[in-house]
Amino acid sequence: MNTRKLVTHSLLLLLALAVSPGLAAANDVCATPRHAVETLLHWQQPGTTDPARAAACLDVSLESSAEVAPLRARQLKELIDARGLVIQMDLVPGEADHTDENGRARFVPFPRQLPRLFIEKVGDRWLWSASSVALIEDLHAATFAVDLSGLEERLPEWARGRFMGLEAWKLLALLALILLAVIVRAIIMFIVASQAKQFMMKIKAEWGRSLLARIDNPIGTLAAAGFFAIFVPALHLPARLSMISLLAVRVLAAFSAVWAVYRLVDVVSGWLEQRAAKTETKLDDQLVPLVRTAMKIFIVAVGVVFVLQNMDVDVAGLLAGLGLGGLAFALAARETVANLFGAVTVFLDKPFQIGDWIVVNGNHGIVEQVGFRSSRLRTFHNSVLTVPNATLAGTIVDNYGARHYRRVTTTIGLTYDTTPEQMHAFVEGVRAIIQANEFTRKDFYEIHFNDFGDHALEVMIYFFVKADTWSKELQERHNIFLEFLRLAKELGVDFAFPTQTLHVEKLPQLGAVQRPRTGPKDLAKVIEAFGPGGVKARPAGPQLTHGFMPSPEKVAAKAEATGNAPGTAAAAVGARIVEED
Repeated sequence: MNTRKLVTHSLLLLLALAVSPGLAAANDVCATPRHAVETLLHWQQPGTTDPARAAACLDVSLESSAEVAPLRARQLKELIDARGLVIQMDLVPGEADHTDENGRARFVPFPRQLPRLFIEKVGDRWLWSASSVALIEDLHAATFAVDLSGLEERLPEWARGRFMGLEAWKLLALLALILLAVIVRAIIMFIVASQAKQFMMKIKAEWGRSLLARIDNPIGTLAAAGFFAIFVPALHLPARLSMISLLAVRVLAAFSAVWAVYRLVDVVSGWLEQRAAKTETKLDDQLVPLVRTAMKIFIVAVGVVFVLQNMDVDVAGLLAGLGLGGLAFALAARETVANLFGAVTVFLDKPFQIGDWIVVNGNHGIVEQVGFRSSRLRTFHNSVLTVPNATLAGTIVDNYGARHYRRVTTTIGLTYDTTPEQMHAFVEGVRAIIQANEFTRKDFYEIHFNDFGDHALEVMIYFFVKADTWSKELQERHNIFLEFLRLAKELGVDFAFPTQTLHVEKLPQLGAVQRPRTGPKDLAKVIEAFGPGGVKARPAGPQLTHGFMPSPEKVAAKAEATGNAPGTAAAAVGARIVEED
């Protein structure tokens, strides 16, 4: 009898020891935040599906009935999976006395994606908070645009079979969704391209038709990404597959948005080019490409940050880590920053325009390009001179291209046998020639018998020619100087040159050649004949032939054919050093 009692007591003790771990587990099912998360997920896995036990750690005190707890547990698991939220269990606190940074007994599993869902300690248990449970229904409805749960129950058995770890119908639906997204992209691209062309035709901006139509590709891709992101949660994919799919969609959408804005810069730049073409200055024509480049660099920089954020990269920490390197980079780029501000100064002050002839530190050249770091001058040797913008902003720039008139100064020597009447007639005749030429400045010039030189009577000639280019200036100087020669011939005066006088005691008796002299009236007629409207006036020069002057169109065509188009402006000026006027 005692032996039977001993065996019975031993069996009861063994049974108690076997059952006690299960009881302890039942009592500790919500003892820590980790237990609360494990309970929700464990009892909703294939093979261990029990919605009632999964809802053991849900606080349903704000719900109308405690019977909705299994439904809320299922909805919470579905929206977590659909949003691709994967819980790393090693990061979930396993202590019963856990507190957050504010000293509250609370844990937020998804602080970035779902900050309003959290687990808190109620008494001795850790539960999904009542406020979180009350939000589950709305979050579930916002996550799933389409509910396919009823369709899944009516599918044949083969469609619910697993292939590569995924139900066959979900795999087929995923492929169909990708195909529909591609179709949506093509439709949106067609609509955007056609509407863009119609809009540009309506505002009569033919230049923007091709530019605006270029944004159809990124907009179509963005629409396809949005379509896929809306309908992929309805497939109830596993959490990791949903995470990968949604991450790819977010990155594609972010890239498409940046791409669309990047393409839109070309449209804005095209409009700015049209506005710049209507202005007289050429500097804004050069400013437009710089603005386009700056905007694209800025958009790319912001776009990289935007894409990294959508890849769940801690951009703030990354930028903070680059702070030290950025300081070193800033110190190394000091000269570049100075040149950048020099470019801003050039564009604001506008000391010259593209195509102007300027002199910088004794270097002559035609301005071809103004960049962010430096400006380029085409010298009269047809070489390229690169000048840092900081130098342009801090030195004296002599802009020959800004001249309203080109100065011409020379001295003409007449022989000593010139009579006073002839000298006076020659001076007035030169003034008349200047008045007759349409390209000379009429309100200011100086023409005077100025000095008695060693070999000549010197006449100072100082006047200005209105010319846009150096070639035009030389052409008008040529025409005016030819008039001076014709005037001298008509007046019977000679130009002097260095001579020696030889005194001979006795000369043979020869008939002396007397230079014909004319009276004041005859001299006045000669002067008037060279004046404005005079019969002998030739302000455009003699018309013996067509002049054999180079054609700008032919020069430009030849330069473009030989690949020297950038030097056309300087090539037209001539490959020679110009005397400083």
